[in-house]
Amino acid sequence: MANEAAIASLAESLASRLGHAWTDALTARHGTVAFQAVASGGLLADVAAEGANSVVTVWPWRLTINEQLRNVAPTQVQRTAGQANRPLMLDAHLLIAVWSANAARELAVFTWVLRELHRVPVLDASTLSAAGGWSADEVVQLVPAEMPVEDMMRLWDAITPAYRLSASYVARIVQVDVEEAEAAPVVARRFDYGGVPR
Repeated sequence: MANEAAIASLAESLASRLGHAWTDALTARHGTVAFQAVASGGLLADVAAEGANSVVTVWPWRLTINEQLRNVAPTQVQRTAGQANRPLMLDAHLLIAVWSANAARELAVFTWVLRELHRVPVLDASTLSAAGGWSADEVVQLVPAEMPVEDMMRLWDAITPAYRLSASYVARIVQVDVEEAEAAPVVARRFDYGGVPR
C-alpha cells in the first residue's frame, strides 16, 4: 500500500512512463515532447515547454473514494503486516492534455498518448516511483472516463488558460495505508488494591 505521496507519485510516474515511451523515431516525425505532472492552482498556466515542440500534462484534478471497496470488511482486503487498519481506497481522476502551437502536431501527439494508454493501461512496480511507498505487487489501472461536455467546459472555464484538447482517465485503485499500528498484546495483568478510605 502507498503512503500520503501516492497521488503525486502516480502523476509523476505516468508522465515519466509516457516520456520513456516517446522514441527518437517519434521525435523525428513530430518534434520533441515534454511530459509533466501538474497541480491545481494556476500551475497549468505555467507549463514550461523548455524547448519542446509540445507538452503533455497529467493533472490529478479530483479524488474520490472507490465506491465498490469503501465498505469492504477489513478481513477482505490485503493489509500491511503489523497494521490494524483498513486502507483508504481512492480513485484518482486524471486530466491529460496536450499543448502545442501546431494543430497537426497536437493531434498526432494526443493520438499517440491515447494509443499508448490503450496499449498498456496499468502502472506497476516497474513504473511507479519509490516516493509513493508502493508495494512490490501493487498495480494501478488506468480506465478511460467519459466526462460530459458540460462538466468538461465548467472545469476549463474555472482554470487558466482556456480549453485544450484533453482526455479524462480514472486511476484505480490507489490503496493508501492509514498507518495505525496494532496495540501491543496483553501479556500480564496487574491489579493494585489499596485500603478503603474511612
